[in-house]
Amino acid sequence: MLFDTWAGLLPPLQFRAHVIDPAERIVRALRARCPGVPLIGFPRLAGLMLGEFVRVTRVDAVGVDASSDMAVAADIVSPPVALQGNVDPLALVAGGGALEDAVRAILPVMRGRPFVFNLGHGIVPYTPIAHVTRLTELVRAG
Repeated sequence: MLFDTWAGLLPPLQFRAHVIDPAERIVRALRARCPGVPLIGFPRLAGLMLGEFVRVTRVDAVGVDASSDMAVAADIVSPPVALQGNVDPLALVAGGGALEDAVRAILPVMRGRPFVFNLGHGIVPYTPIAHVTRLTELVRAG
């Protein structure tokens, strides 16, 4: 996974110059060195730049952070590129209705397309294990 935590803080011109262009070069070099290895890009907070990021870099999958609407991401990133994400890690901490609502908002939108269910930006250390268990149950019940 090519992970850029600060990508979305840049305006579009700077995003292209400092996120998309270097990521494209890295992906090209990795493909030459390790052909066939799936590559995931994660330009956190990319928003509407997500589609351009995918088109230019040619990653196999793209992580979508919790600030993005997965329906919008699905509209701007076409299969076969997989989407990955995007439950808010704090919804996982909260558990209960917040977690269930977050999961139920994502699963129907992703049905029928390449998708990796994940958080929008990592698990925080104080996340209750019982909430992780519940998340797993919700995803499996789909």
